[in-house]
Amino acid sequence: MKKLLLFLLPLISFAQNDHYINYAKESVKYLTSKDLMGRGYTHDGHIKAAKFIESELLNIGLDKIDDSYSQEFEVEVNIFEREPHLIINDKWLKLGTDFIPHEHSSSGDISSNKVVYVDNGIFIPDAGLNDYNGLSANGKIIIIDNELPQHLKKNKQFSKFTSESTRILIAQKLGAKAIVLIQDKLTFGAAYTRLQIPIVRVLKSSLQNPIEKVELEVESDFDDFDTKNIFGFIKGTSIQDSIIMLCAHYDHLGALGDSVYFPGANDNASGVSLLLSLAKFFKDNPIKNSLLFTFFSGEDVGLVGSKYFQKNPEIELERVKFLINFDMAASAENGIMAVGGKNFPEFFQKLKSINDDLSLGKLGSRKNAPNSDHYFFIRNGIKGFYLFTKDGKQPYHHVNDKFETLEWDDFERMFNLAKSFIQSI
Repeated sequence: MKKLLLFLLPLISFAQNDHYINYAKESVKYLTSKDLMGRGYTHDGHIKAAKFIESELLNIGLDKIDDSYSQEFEVEVNIFEREPHLIINDKWLKLGTDFIPHEHSSSGDISSNKVVYVDNGIFIPDAGLNDYNGLSANGKIIIIDNELPQHLKKNKQFSKFTSESTRILIAQKLGAKAIVLIQDKLTFGAAYTRLQIPIVRVLKSSLQNPIEKVELEVESDFDDFDTKNIFGFIKGTSIQDSIIMLCAHYDHLGALGDSVYFPGANDNASGVSLLLSLAKFFKDNPIKNSLLFTFFSGEDVGLVGSKYFQKNPEIELERVKFLINFDMAASAENGIMAVGGKNFPEFFQKLKSINDDLSLGKLGSRKNAPNSDHYFFIRNGIKGFYLFTKDGKQPYHHVNDKFETLEWDDFERMFNLAKSFIQSI
């Protein structure tokens, strides 16, 4: 009988995992659905996502804080409520796959054959680098090759002059009427500022001939939106004043008009669903420390929600023993990365031991960086990690970041690592 029980224990564990992983899959499927239109600030996407998360926390049975699951704040975002259009050389380009508006684009309705190619749009006269030499940008549509050559990418001395934002501002200052950025991949963003002219990104492979004529229509609105952070609490069994804070952002890039949207499956429906699955698991299997599950909005517009929470905490942050942020948890070619691992080597060694014991694959570490919601907490003295799956095939900030192409084996590895590490703290 004893041998039989030992044989059955791993099977029971796998069955338990299936329960939580299947729950995560259903959560991601809803969060990436057209009903939420990319969880952005058009079509009430972020509001619907917030309602879903609050409902799940209530169903799982997490405690509120001061009789609430949420904290409201305001964000400023540049949005595109109407579908942009682009015709190049009399050929209609397809929104989302052939072109997208630049996230900082202003509005514009332009048709012109006054186009000027300026190579990479570099303007550093003092260094003898001037792609505008002998050319007039004033009143023209400026065409910029947005793929910098390696010698410029690697040149730290010139990095502030060769950044995309600097090159756009130079073209604008020189009087450009509009800008077309030609690039190998289309990557969108959420912008908390807006420029003065229309700008579009065009996929290089969608262009068969040099650009001679451009017709574009872009309508953007820079506006304020009320949004919210969401949280739920599980009391520890013995050390209730000590809190492990777990977080993930639920907002994403939203939509471009009424039909094209950014599902954000890996970024970051996967992290939200991982957090909900962990909430479900630890409600069933409580530990000695208390657990705070926090879902931030405003991450994609500059970590606004996490910064607001750090400055206006709903708990005493001195009670936080450790923080773990999950952002992009289901697409890996090179294992899992722990940002903050080099800041807190003792905790990273514990994480690595668990990773090795469970044979979960590669695990790397970096210093704290402002690339997700962990940043302000670690910068202000809280120990923590940002865990993400590294270098996966899932496209980043793209309309094809879909539920159907997530890598659920990678997700389960992250779930197992996080679950065991939280239990060990």
